[in-house]
Amino acid sequence: MTTKNILQGVRAFSPLLHAYEAGHSIEEIKASIIGILEPEFQNVTMLDRYGIDLLAVEAVNVAKIRNSDWASRLFDECLQIRRKYFTIDEDGCARVYAAWEESIGTALSLYWNNARFEHHKADLPLDEFAFEIFRNMGALIEGTLQVYLKELLHFIHKLQNDIQTFSDINSLSLGTIVSRIGEKSGLAPYLTLPPWNVPINQWRNIAQHYSMSTNKDLINCRYGTKNQYSISLTRSELLEVARSLFLIFSSIRTAHTVFALDYADRLVSHCKGFERKKSDLQFQFVVGVASQGFEVIDLEVSDECAKAVLADVTTQDPHARSIHASQFVYSLWDATYSKKLIIDYKAKSGGIALRTTAKAEDCEKISNGEEEFSYLAKVVSFELDPPIEKVVKE
Repeated sequence: MTTKNILQGVRAFSPLLHAYEAGHSIEEIKASIIGILEPEFQNVTMLDRYGIDLLAVEAVNVAKIRNSDWASRLFDECLQIRRKYFTIDEDGCARVYAAWEESIGTALSLYWNNARFEHHKADLPLDEFAFEIFRNMGALIEGTLQVYLKELLHFIHKLQNDIQTFSDINSLSLGTIVSRIGEKSGLAPYLTLPPWNVPINQWRNIAQHYSMSTNKDLINCRYGTKNQYSISLTRSELLEVARSLFLIFSSIRTAHTVFALDYADRLVSHCKGFERKKSDLQFQFVVGVASQGFEVIDLEVSDECAKAVLADVTTQDPHARSIHASQFVYSLWDATYSKKLIIDYKAKSGGIALRTTAKAEDCEKISNGEEEFSYLAKVVSFELDPPIEKVVKE
């Protein structure tokens, strides 16, 4: 994963940069985000615990879900399943959540990999358009949505006092997962993508087996093993299928995330954490920077040195903003573990430029508790209008 893909991915998928560029203050943005999320939380004080970068993504997801009646109902049902089981068996709920922690982390990593490589398809010929859309749909279902469906099924089994282990459920085929969720809950209508009434697993099968062809203005799809079925879609209809599939994924994933954020203190008891990919950590760094109104326009990383160029997208006082930007030098270390860290700040006006340089050993002292965060102000170096230079990569 190149840093170019990371930077383009944040520009494409972060709502915060656009909000800052529209002239909204951080106070206005946060108030709007909290206003959207508060009704979804039972422990609203938990919202104060999370960064605006995390909450902004979920607020956008919730707003889109609430704009669709069927997606809103699916979201509520998935959230209620978790809350009901939590009320019955808090420790058991925490164990289920922990059991799927690493699998969901891996699934999300695959999702963001696909998102970063996304490109415009509007001008593609119909056969290439169909291939690309189905490739995206297949990756979303197989690599990410399937894991969330397995976790949801695990909660449904537990809620109904049906003993099923992580291994039991993880070994199930996607078709079995979809049909079992439908049988044991009221979610069956949502898993067939109305009005096409083709189950999620069959859309995956069409994509994986390339069971599609084009004829004039139609995309003809085939699915089924014992009984063969077919469906013909126009270009716009296939795009609508993809949008509906993504909304299903968003509803199920956001219900998982909102529940986890709402009850975090009581769900982490059995969580062990897992090692994350370097590209994921760097992506998180860039998103975190965006949450404060800075766009990372260049990111170069090696074992010896990591350098990020932060461009201010606000019109606020550049002197104060340059100091604010300098504080991200620790976050850069946390995302790269490079020996030397450099943050370059550029004002929106093209004026004030400040370089902040830190050493890994100083960041480590903060990480292991030897020093407070304020210690960095004493040991970092500042340089006005630094010369333009490149970090030598290994």
